[in-house]
Order: sequence, then structure tokens, then C-alpha cells
Amino acid sequence: MIWSAVVSIIFFAGAALFLVRLISEAGFTLPQNRVLSFAAADKARVGGEKADASECARVFLFALIFRVIVYLLAWIAAAIFSDGASFPDYFEKWNLWDAPHYLEIAQNGYAHHIENGQHLFLVFFPLYPLLVRIVSVIARNYAVSAMITSTLCYCGGCAVMYKLAAEDYNKTTARTSVVLLSVSPFAFYFGGIMTESTFFLVTVAMFLAIRRHNWLIAGILGILASLTRSVGVLMVVPAAVEWICSERPAALVKEKGVKELWKRFVKLLPVALTPIGTLIYLYINYKVEGDPFAFMKYQSEHWSMNLQFFPKTLTMLFERGFSPSENLTYRASMFLPALFCSSFAALAVLFGARRLRSMYSAFMIVYFMFNVAASWPLSLTRYMSCMFPAFWLIASFTDEHKQLELPVAVMSAICFGIYLTGYITVHSIM
Repeated sequence: MIWSAVVSIIFFAGAALFLVRLISEAGFTLPQNRVLSFAAADKARVGGEKADASECARVFLFALIFRVIVYLLAWIAAAIFSDGASFPDYFEKWNLWDAPHYLEIAQNGYAHHIENGQHLFLVFFPLYPLLVRIVSVIARNYAVSAMITSTLCYCGGCAVMYKLAAEDYNKTTARTSVVLLSVSPFAFYFGGIMTESTFFLVTVAMFLAIRRHNWLIAGILGILASLTRSVGVLMVVPAAVEWICSERPAALVKEKGVKELWKRFVKLLPVALTPIGTLIYLYINYKVEGDPFAFMKYQSEHWSMNLQFFPKTLTMLFERGFSPSENLTYRASMFLPALFCSSFAALAVLFGARRLRSMYSAFMIVYFMFNVAASWPLSLTRYMSCMFPAFWLIASFTDEHKQLELPVAVMSAICFGIYLTGYITVHSIM
């Protein structure tokens, strides 16, 4: 399929540019030619503005007010387009699709959540349900607790993202990126009963720790990331890339020898704590089913979810998204949005290969390859909402072309409203 081929070429072109640049940043000497010089050129905007605690607190407050407004608008939309509900009961309107499973795990644990005699819900990772259970001690309602958890994680993630973007760009770009992330078409998931806000918070916090070379904190946050979603264990890749770019191992060996390289590599080792979260998840599978990889069986047999070469997934999305025989609702709510989100993500990989710090490009590459490789990518739109460096690229572009900033934000907000309304009125948006 032509679309799949084009998107794949765009992605691999971005990945190739990143690899050439990484080789150069590692301290290797590249042959002198125009192609390699172009690929190795660092076009990243140099930032350096420090965001203090009061500024981050204001961002947190902005995010909180925005999320409250979204909840109120969603309540109105639910009242207009579906059966209305009193405000206390309204929180159950968000208890859709995967949400009941997270709440059941939070309330009763994995072992007691059985359907058709099977522990089908071992496929869901444990950190978010655990946080919901903790919050429920105060809130006394699991749906409300879940939305409080998601909202606070989203607000915290926005504050950390602002701080991180300010250091890599400037405060203007940081503010714009927070706004664009918040009104992106599927950002309403950040306030729903889903893992997106939790994953968003722990990953941006981990990147802040990596940015400052605080490897122990990065490793601890890596554990939390791998306890939140399966892709979390891959966060060791951007950490390793940042170490390579900062230490330039090839040049270091030439100048000071292998012994010095080893001394500096030891500092990175705490990042190797990251897979502990995955090991804990595997242990949960073992305790419940006697098989640490039981979740893989359920993913394949019940959820029809396997990993495959991502162009195959793109081809499926195109064929079903543009097929006249496919249900129009499914085309508009699932297949076409997933196709466009993955295509935009591939463009972000290409555009960011020379314009982002290399660790962010590494994150986008592994994140894209893992998520778009899902054989049944119903949740691809919400997964891609967490690819936060893409919003820095848009913000940086609109800061340079101010006439585009408002149209981009307005168009994104309109799509946000459409898909939020569809979600809250129980259409096939998941």
C-alpha cells in the first residue's frame, strides 16, 4: 500500500538521520561528504531558561482548571447527546472500555478479576490501579478516585513538561507546547480512567532526571514507567543515548582510555533498574497463573493483540479506514484517526531527527515502533498522545510562524471536542 510505504520511508529516513547524528555525537569521525554532514548537523534550538517552582505551580493550576472545564463541558455534552446523569453519577460516564477493568483490579486485585474462568485482565499493568486504590482511601469511590489520579498526574506531567521544555527551548515554547498537548484531539484521555496521564508523568519526570544526569532517580522513575505500560521498559534506550551524547565514548577512549570509559559507564548503571517494573509485572502473572508470561497468551487469544512489522499495521489501518464496506463510524472514530496519528508521529521523527536533543528522538523512534507494531491498534490514538516531544516540535514551529499558532490550536481543540463528545456518549473511541 502506497500510504504505508510513504509513512515507512519517512520514519526510516528520520531514524537514519538520528543514527548518523548519534554516531557523530558518540565521538566517531565521519567521512566528509554532504549527505553525512547534513545528517549529523545539530539544528536543535539551544535553550537554557530555568522555570522556578512558582511558574511550575501556575502551569499545574492552569492544567487543573482546564481539566475541570473539560469535565463540565463533557457533562453538558452527555446531557445533550445521551442520557443525562446527576453530577455524582456523571463520573460513571467515564467508566468505559478498559476503564472497568482498571477499577476492578484496583478494588479486588488480579486474582479475583475473572471472566469466563480466566484471568483475562492480567494484560493491564499494575501501577495505575495501585494509585487508584490508594486515592480511594480518601475519595471512597473508585471511579472518582481514578479520575482524581488521572487529573493530578496530568497536571503534574504538564508542570514537569513545562520545566523540561523551558530548559531545552524557552518558556514561550514551553507554554505553547503545554497548551497544544492539552487540546490535542485525544488529550481527553489524560483525565479519563486510563493509564495515559500516569505514563505521561513518569516519563517526562524520567527525562528531566536524564537531562540532569541524575541516573539513580531516572532508574527509579524507569521502574514506575515499566510498571505502567509495557513500553516503559524501553525508556532505558533514551537514557543510554543521552549518556553516549554527553560522554562521547569513542572520543573518550582515544583520549583517556577504556578505564576512564568504564568509570563513567558505572554512573549510568542505576538506569538498569528500569526492568524491575517489568519483572514485578511478570511475578504478578506467575503468582496468579503460575506462568510469568500468561499475559501474552491472553493478549493473543482474547485481545487479538500481537506485535508485527509496523508497515503491516499501517496497511491495515489504511484499508479499513478508506474501505467503503467498513462501518463509517468505525472508520471515523478508530481507523482513520489511528492512521493519521501514526503518520504524524512518523513526520515528527523525521522533522525532529536534527532538531531535538538525541534522547528525545530515540524515545520517539522506539515509542513509534513499539506502539504502531500492534496488530490490533485500537488504542493507538491515546498512546500517541504521550509522545510529548512532538508537541515541542509543533510549538517551536508555530513560535517561528506566529500566524499559524491560533489556527493550529483552534483546529486541534475542535477535534478534541468532537472526539470527547463521541467518547462520553459511548461511541467507538478507545
